[in-house]
Amino acid sequence: MIPYNQIRDVHLEISSLCNARCPLCPRNFRGYPYNDGYVEANLTLANVKHIFSPDFLKQLKSIYINGNFGDAVMNPETPDIVEYFRSQNLNLLISISTNGSARNSKFWRRLAKADVNVLFCLDGLEDTHHLYRQNTNWSTIINNAKIFMLAGGKATWKMIKFDFNINQIDECRALATKLGFSAFKLIDEERNTGPVFDKDGKLLHTLGNYQGETNFKILFHKKQTDTVLLEDIAPIIKPNTLCLTRYNSSIYISSTGDVYPCCYTGFNPKTYGHGEYHQAVNSQLIPLIKNNNALTYTLEECIIWFKEVKESWSKTSVKDGKLVCCNDNCGFN
Repeated sequence: MIPYNQIRDVHLEISSLCNARCPLCPRNFRGYPYNDGYVEANLTLANVKHIFSPDFLKQLKSIYINGNFGDAVMNPETPDIVEYFRSQNLNLLISISTNGSARNSKFWRRLAKADVNVLFCLDGLEDTHHLYRQNTNWSTIINNAKIFMLAGGKATWKMIKFDFNINQIDECRALATKLGFSAFKLIDEERNTGPVFDKDGKLLHTLGNYQGETNFKILFHKKQTDTVLLEDIAPIIKPNTLCLTRYNSSIYISSTGDVYPCCYTGFNPKTYGHGEYHQAVNSQLIPLIKNNNALTYTLEECIIWFKEVKESWSKTSVKDGKLVCCNDNCGFN
């Protein structure tokens, strides 16, 4: 799908741990701390040096650090990893998306000195931010962003649009400018509806116009090992696929060192998604994945199986082998 020497961008998860409990994040269930089969791990500096050779880093244009399951602030070696990347490629664009609600001033100053663009996730002002970003502290994030920017770092205010903060967008944008953020990025991807539970399974509130189940039995049901079949998903089959991996010349590497074409295919396929959408999605991927751990195999070997993903695009149905994840995320009519 993409030759090794033509890879220009890496989407990297350096940690699958997180200090937050965002209700629409796949690492928990609506804020309830339920692990649906993902592996908790940090990529160490030694791991990163093993995977990212100096020659490979020199061919890259960008590295985007943002995991499916975790946050870079949870990896104690994040500054060391970023400094290694920078030492090998002075022109490399390095970006980190983070909740920003952890670590000390030394951590943030080191990131600034390594010339990293940090996207601080701030979903509103102090009175609303916590409604989605559970377990994070708005004031702490703002303070860390200030430390980072004062040290010369380039920061972006990244805000998800919700019904509870829609009236604060202009005020947030103005505050971002006042504080010295270099950019304001508004995310509106329909990821804004659902129930919000606390760590004990108590319903706190709902996001958007949610009409589904809200009592505790949905949490109990989540612990079961129901099977979701491909035919149960019944997607609209789209005839073409604009593959982001091919378009961006990119790959995705997880916190365990596993290599996938993209983050949509990288939801810990062998273990994640019992009784949910990803169980069916991953049932298609598992037979295709071969030798994809970059701590055991070379990156050249880890991407060989990608060709089978490409071959699936010509299929006419999911039963025939058309991958649901490609169809749903990159297919178009």
